[in-house]
Amino acid sequence: MSDISQRLVDLRQQMSKNSIDFYYVPSSDAHNNEYVPDCWLRRVWISGFTGSAGDALIGSDEAFLCTDPRYYLQAEQELDALSFSLMKSSQGSAANHILQWLIAQGGSIRVGVDPMLIPASVALYWQQALSSIGGELVYLTDNLIDDVWHDQPKLEQHEITLLPVEYTGEDVASKIARVQQYMQQNGQAAHIVSALDAICWLFNIRGRDVSFNPLVISYACIKADEVLLFMNTDILTDEQTSFFADLNIKLLPYDQVGSFANSLTGNILLDSGSSSWWLYYQLQNAVVILGDSPITMMKACKNSVEQAGMARAHKLDAIAIIKFWIWLEQNWQGQTEVTLADKLEYFRRLSPECRGLSFPTICGFADHGAIIHYRADEDIAHTVDDSALLLLDSGGQYISGTTDITRVFHFGKPSKQERHDYTLVLRGHLALGNASFPHGTCGEHLDVLARHSLWQEYCNFGHGTGHGVGCYLCVHEGPQRISGGATGVPLLPGMIVSNEPGYYVSGEYGIRIENLCRVAEVAGVTDSRTGHGPFYELQDLTLVPYDKKLFVVDELSAQEIQWINDYHAMVYSELASDLSPQESAWLQEKTSALVV
Repeated sequence: MSDISQRLVDLRQQMSKNSIDFYYVPSSDAHNNEYVPDCWLRRVWISGFTGSAGDALIGSDEAFLCTDPRYYLQAEQELDALSFSLMKSSQGSAANHILQWLIAQGGSIRVGVDPMLIPASVALYWQQALSSIGGELVYLTDNLIDDVWHDQPKLEQHEITLLPVEYTGEDVASKIARVQQYMQQNGQAAHIVSALDAICWLFNIRGRDVSFNPLVISYACIKADEVLLFMNTDILTDEQTSFFADLNIKLLPYDQVGSFANSLTGNILLDSGSSSWWLYYQLQNAVVILGDSPITMMKACKNSVEQAGMARAHKLDAIAIIKFWIWLEQNWQGQTEVTLADKLEYFRRLSPECRGLSFPTICGFADHGAIIHYRADEDIAHTVDDSALLLLDSGGQYISGTTDITRVFHFGKPSKQERHDYTLVLRGHLALGNASFPHGTCGEHLDVLARHSLWQEYCNFGHGTGHGVGCYLCVHEGPQRISGGATGVPLLPGMIVSNEPGYYVSGEYGIRIENLCRVAEVAGVTDSRTGHGPFYELQDLTLVPYDKKLFVVDELSAQEIQWINDYHAMVYSELASDLSPQESAWLQEKTSALVV
């Protein structure tokens, strides 16, 4: 019996004791994190699937892992086929897909869940939907996986950093005042905050409690006359304790948030996307308002200091990648996907401002490039050669900002088909990156620009075109995104989004081109003949050339060639003076103008 099979046997014994037919295991934690501490990797432990998105559903005699197209190939490789079946959903819809499957089973089924791991809004919807077929969503006070995970690691919490205003652009008192003003206007007595990036942004703190994300395990509560922060106070220095005291921020142990919530009365705001069913349940004496936290939009629209910090981070990141690229051209022979990922991290960490990676590097050679969120290890890593494409998607955390970039390389002579497919992706990338759009435009209104060239050849890609990015915070940030799914969230100045169309041929190769961009008002547009506006555009933050040998110039329009030339001219202008003479000469050749 495999480890996974035995774990399922043990879990099903606990399910039987609690008289439940199915046990739902989301991938996230009590704070709805994408990346979670090792001790909370319950879905990974029970399923063996290590992707950052995907939920498990365990029945009495069957088990499922539900994930989206970014992870289909990875899931097929990692799952024990004798224990788990793969459920395929669209991006961001795993929970709803599982619910619809449960409803289709009919009957008075009992579905158990740890209430700390499911957002309150999702749990309330599931309750209603399951009750319509005579079923029930069962609030379990114990996590059943914790009951059988005997070597479960302990939660590790690390020291925090106070981020100076020179990096944040706004002090803590000002941010709190803005939240309190919003609450007063909306008749809210308190706002309990669960999302860790929102807490870190609000209090200008950063930590190391979650891999790749500078987060601090905590809760916060903002009231009109009191602000509380629930965290491990043992890790704080005297300076940090004084910092919070000077701001009249009350520090309490992390595990006291439940009893505190139970004492609250009046209208209490919980963010519907990140607040757990458990937290909702603690507010027995209050009127709970499930809505959007005002912090979400405040954080999404970066101020001028944050935008400048993001620009600096991308400049540092570009220098690291260019140094890596030069090394790569001379040293690719004998390298593996793992050694290349490690070497790129080495070049990033040469900057004293680098604080690590923003996500696990995706280094996929040949067919591994078609696994959208592939992560190599020594057991499965390819050795690269000059026969196929190499996709490299990576990012860094810098004290001033967060980066995320994807480029594709070929160390030999790319085939006609590879170059054509790369050109299709590049055309979509350029169309989106050079669009102008009026105020009120949402990401879903722009998504087709990145896909149009692919659609004309009956191709597509199974992930979103763009996601929001935090400022020295999470590499995936809402509420803005660019995808086919409706968000209802307009793209506004100061927001950071990725532009990353792709093309994937299972068993052959993957292509993705990604820049991070800031939303900005188009300069010089003061009047619209039709009375619309203001108009916005996406301004590239990423400063790394496209590899000209990978695209077919004859398939590009004069306008597209001009866009490439303009981008490359900007890259050279921004970086040349920060490189050695040899590196500058290399960059000059890589960014030399195409002839229209």
